[in-house]
Amino acid sequence: MLRNIFFALVGVTALTLTSTSVLAADAGAGKDAYVKNGCAACHGSEGQSVNAKMFPVLKDKDASFIVEQLHAFKSGARVGKGAGVIMNAKAKALSDDDIANIAAFVTGG
Repeated sequence: MLRNIFFALVGVTALTLTSTSVLAADAGAGKDAYVKNGCAACHGSEGQSVNAKMFPVLKDKDASFIVEQLHAFKSGARVGKGAGVIMNAKAKALSDDDIANIAAFVTGG
């Protein structure tokens, strides 16, 4: 039960952060953060994925979805599996601004 409450709180927090941070996001800074953090190695130079069976296409997603997922990886609420295991460590290194900016970049926002 406590686990369910925890995940609900994480979700609400992520949605709150999403609604405020995505609006003020900077796609140019997002591109810089995307490149600096090596995101293109798996997700492609603009979020199109280098192998869609292994790495999700990001450019077709909503920016708020990207933000929510990165916050979930960062908090540990979502644990990467297989090749995605790297996502937890990568997301922990991102600031909230980085997350919003990356989402703006890959979704064209």
